[in-house]
Amino acid sequence: MADRSIRLTIRLLAALGGLGPALAAQTPPLNGSIRGIVIDSLLSNGPLAGATIELVELGRATTADTRGVFRFDSIPGGRYTISFNHGSLAAIGFSPPDRVVQLSPGIDIAVTLATPNGPTMYRRLCPGIREPKTGMLLGTLGDAATDSVIPGGQVQGEWAEIMITGAAATSRRPRLVRAAVDPSGRFQLCGIPNDVPVLIRASAPGVIGQALELRLDERPFAIRHLTLDRSDSTAQATARVSGKVTADGQPLADAHVLILGRDQVTKTAADGSFVLDSLRGGTQTIEARAIGYARKRVQVEVRPAHETTTALALAKVATVLPELNVTARGRARSEFEQRRLTNVGGQFLTRQDIVRKGSIRAEDLFRGLAGIKVEPVGLNDYRIVSLRGGSGFSSVCEPSVFVDGLRIPVDPEAGLSLPVIPEEIEGIEIHQGPGSAPLQYRAMGQNCGVILVWTRRGLR
Repeated sequence: MADRSIRLTIRLLAALGGLGPALAAQTPPLNGSIRGIVIDSLLSNGPLAGATIELVELGRATTADTRGVFRFDSIPGGRYTISFNHGSLAAIGFSPPDRVVQLSPGIDIAVTLATPNGPTMYRRLCPGIREPKTGMLLGTLGDAATDSVIPGGQVQGEWAEIMITGAAATSRRPRLVRAAVDPSGRFQLCGIPNDVPVLIRASAPGVIGQALELRLDERPFAIRHLTLDRSDSTAQATARVSGKVTADGQPLADAHVLILGRDQVTKTAADGSFVLDSLRGGTQTIEARAIGYARKRVQVEVRPAHETTTALALAKVATVLPELNVTARGRARSEFEQRRLTNVGGQFLTRQDIVRKGSIRAEDLFRGLAGIKVEPVGLNDYRIVSLRGGSGFSSVCEPSVFVDGLRIPVDPEAGLSLPVIPEEIEGIEIHQGPGSAPLQYRAMGQNCGVILVWTRRGLR
């Protein structure tokens, strides 16, 4: 009986042994996963949200989330190639290098994907030695109506270089670099400064685009897509831009909205809305200004016969108020008239004088005044300097400027932006020395004088 049991056991084990290979073949292999993060070392120096990541050998793709994180699950062991790209990079024809990884069965691995950094890109694309505080602009140029490639196009960068000429005197030397647009519509502009604003202008045979402001902000690299309107210049312009200006989340009325490089200005309605119409197409810069707020600029793509919408949110600026304030507007008017009539050393422009000048921009009101010089700074900006109030080696300095009693800060790089237009100004006072300036607007240690701009609201 025992011998029979042993024989049955042997037969059973033999039978099971014969099934072993079949059972092993039915066991699925262990799968792993590949997870990681995509880093943008060119522009934001942070996660590259929205990047497309592809597992080449398996033909699988996924998209990085807002943190730049991605993941592939259920991946058999093996050797894989990981590629990635992003719309901003694809626009200039740049493909980041692939990454090859080895995945063991059942293992979860983490990888980091990154674009080359700015200095590496500069060395790769720009010949010669990179000068200190310079960078490059990569981009594309297309037709504003069709977005098709513009053959024979060109992009140039312009800026002013400040030169020390001796005895603390300075001079401004204009600088210019150009780049041709290749047959695929791409360009690279090398050697532009990354510490001052640069004016970028695209052109094509018979077409010159609007000047745009570019700030690299110490970065070595930037990407821009530019367009030109190549329609008949004699035909009526049909594009328009509309939008809303807000401050602290609330609509901002009576803000000035304009397109940089053009004289057309509009004001926002009570609900903060605005419309700029009869425009040519192409890449444009919209700017909003208001008293007591820092100006805001946005770049928009304007298409012929289309309406483009945008939004501009203004932030309050820290306004330096005089120690003694003029509290009543009626009193402000009487003091303005009293100072004008007594003529104690200042220059005064009345409403009649302003109308007689016929100026379109506020800066033009100061041109031709004795002891005052208006110097252009960048695009649509300027600074007002006094030729009489300086000290030391130079007799040139910048007076304090107030609009309706609020001091307007001067940006050392962009100059002065008055948030008013001539039709709103009721009177202007120019006091080039401390002797004639009203006491409440004098600043300690400031000998350059004061300019007071009074609007119709301010003198009511």
